[in-house]
Amino acid sequence: MDAARNPLKLQQGTFESLCMDMGVRDGHDVEIVSERTHAPTKLRKLGSLYGENSNENIKHSVRAQKVADIGREIIRAARRYVRGELHDAMGKARAKLGDVSGISDKDLMKKLNEDEDVEFWLNSLERIEGFTKDGIQDWQYILVGTPVPNAFVTEVLPQRFFVTTGLFDEFIENDDELALVLGHEISHLIMGHLSTGNTIELFLRGLEILVLMLDPTEGLLSLGIVGFLASSRDALVAMHSRSNEHEADELGCKLAAMACYDTTRGSEVFRKMHELDEKMGSSGNDLMSSHPPSKERYETLKERSKSENMTKHSHCHQLKGRVRRA
Repeated sequence: MDAARNPLKLQQGTFESLCMDMGVRDGHDVEIVSERTHAPTKLRKLGSLYGENSNENIKHSVRAQKVADIGREIIRAARRYVRGELHDAMGKARAKLGDVSGISDKDLMKKLNEDEDVEFWLNSLERIEGFTKDGIQDWQYILVGTPVPNAFVTEVLPQRFFVTTGLFDEFIENDDELALVLGHEISHLIMGHLSTGNTIELFLRGLEILVLMLDPTEGLLSLGIVGFLASSRDALVAMHSRSNEHEADELGCKLAAMACYDTTRGSEVFRKMHELDEKMGSSGNDLMSSHPPSKERYETLKERSKSENMTKHSHCHQLKGRVRRA
C-alpha cells in the first residue's frame, strides 16, 4: 500500500528487484551517474537508491563515466532524430487537412495530434524527454557489477541506461562499439518495441485464459488448444522480436553516426558476439531465438556502416581537431 501511494518507492523496489535478478547482492556493485546532483552516485546497499550520498566528491569509475559520456551523446542524437521525425509527421498531417484557414490554432493542434504518425512520434519523444523541462537531464547511467554481458533500457524504470561490467569484459574494446550497443538499445525505446512486445504477449496469454474459461470439456479440449496457443505465442513473440532487433540495429547505427561515432569500427562488437555464439555452440537459427543470428547482424551492420557513418554529418567534422576517442 505504501509503495502504491509513493511512485518513488515503487521504482526503488523495481530497481532493487532488477539488480538482484542480475545477481547483485551488494549495493556497491551498482554505480549511478546522473545529470541531477540530488541522485546518489553509488548505492551504499540495496534499498538506498534515493538516499543521499554524503561524499559529493566521489569519483566515478572509468567505465561508469564512459557509459554516461557516450550514453549522453546517444540520447542527444535520439532527441534530434525523434524531433525531426515528429516535425515531418506534423507537416504531412497538416497537408492532409487541406485548407485550415477556418480552424483555430487549438483545434488544429488537436486534429494534428490525432494523426497516427504524429501520435507515434509524440509518444516516442515522451519516452526520451519525459515530462520535465530539459527532460534529457533526468537520465541516469547505471553500471551494474555482474559478469553477465548486457545493456538495456526499460519503460518500467524510465530514463535509465543499464550496462553491465560483463559487457565490457566480453565485448567492448572502444567507444564506437559501446555507442553502437547503446544506440541499438535506445532504438527499442524510440520505436516502442518494449510496450508493443508486452502487448502482443499479454493478448495471446489472455486468449489462452479465455479458452480455459470457455472449455465445456472441463479441460480436456483446453489441454491441446492451450498447448498449441502457447507454442504459437512463443513463435510469434520470437518472430516479432527478431524483426524488432533488425529495426533497432538499423536505427542504432544511424544514431551512433549522428553522435559522431565510427559505425564501421563499432560494428565489430557484433562480430565478437558471433564468435561467442560459435564458441558456445549456438547457431542462433532456432525458431525461439529472440535475436537474429549475430553473423547476419554483423554483416548487415558492416554494410550499412559504409553509408551510415559520422562522415555524412557535417557537425561531426568539427570534432576532427579534438583528441580521438579511445
